[in-house]
Amino acid sequence: MSSEHKRKKSPGDRTRKPGSLLAPDIWERFFQGDRLACARLITAIENHPRLVPIIRDRLIPLQKGGVRIGITGPPGVGKSTVTAALARRTIAGGHSAGVIAVDPSSPFSGGAFLGDRVRMQGLGGDPRLFIRSQASRNGHGGLSPSTPYATDVLDAFGLDRIFIETVGVGQAELDVLTCADLILLVLQPGTGDVIQTLKAGILEIADIILVNKADLPGADLLLDSLKFLFEIGLRKTAKPFPSVLTASALQDKGLDEVHAEIERRIRGLVESGELHEKKRQRLERDIQSAIRDNLWEKFSTLTNARDEIRAVAGRVLENRQSPYPYLRRTCSRVRITFAKEGAKRDDSEKKTVGRRVPKGRAAGR
Repeated sequence: MSSEHKRKKSPGDRTRKPGSLLAPDIWERFFQGDRLACARLITAIENHPRLVPIIRDRLIPLQKGGVRIGITGPPGVGKSTVTAALARRTIAGGHSAGVIAVDPSSPFSGGAFLGDRVRMQGLGGDPRLFIRSQASRNGHGGLSPSTPYATDVLDAFGLDRIFIETVGVGQAELDVLTCADLILLVLQPGTGDVIQTLKAGILEIADIILVNKADLPGADLLLDSLKFLFEIGLRKTAKPFPSVLTASALQDKGLDEVHAEIERRIRGLVESGELHEKKRQRLERDIQSAIRDNLWEKFSTLTNARDEIRAVAGRVLENRQSPYPYLRRTCSRVRITFAKEGAKRDDSEKKTVGRRVPKGRAAGR
């Protein structure tokens, strides 16, 4: 979640303070339910990664506890049609809904192709629904690097069901697992998905498996194969086996049952306390990542570590050496100290982290 996507920066971006990149009245408008202000906060997160801490500092205390539902699966299985159908049923059930649809990035502009947004045109106009397309940019796990932060915006905006539709994923592209509270995996017959699942990859993250396009030949074979894989113990964890449902989203058949199962699962997560635990774990990972990034930035600035590591990696590779002597020498020169409780510090921090690094560049030879 700490990855930052690349963007061409104007000279003004480098000289302006991060907070000045936001319109002065954007927070007041956001808190009043202004959809344009909500969209602009997401745009700021996407285009200015250094704004993320400033924006999240305001958003996290205001989050309403919206449930994040990841919808993932291979390309072409109908994820967008399924997402649109579930969003409609969510609104009809009295909830508000947000949809973040991640599209592949254009290789030329870096923007989204907006295919998902086009397929969801029928959802527009309802004030209880907010749809946002995102380019995957430098994300390699089915999401954009800014997707988790965009869900924070929608949560604080008061949306209680947030659907996160990923780019078509494979075995290793599972970022949605750490971003969502509930995972719906969409498959379809006749696309080789059964062979792929034998690698025990994407099935392991699913809470619900939906066989879409179940009216096509091969649906029964896919269902039998899934049943077989679970019976032989595909999943090694204590997590219960997922529910397996069928539907034809294009014909709008079977989605009532899928929506009911999602709501049943959500009630179970809330009543068991698992939803709270998932959110706590997500925040814990965020804190660890932020500390790690902050320490690395300070270390690399003080020691010119980026250039040094690049040079060391080249020598290690060329001479067929181990990098661990360099790692041990460098880490042995780092000391981390914490300021005592009465020390002067920034009002926004609980502790001030300091570090002693010897003068000069880290040893690499």
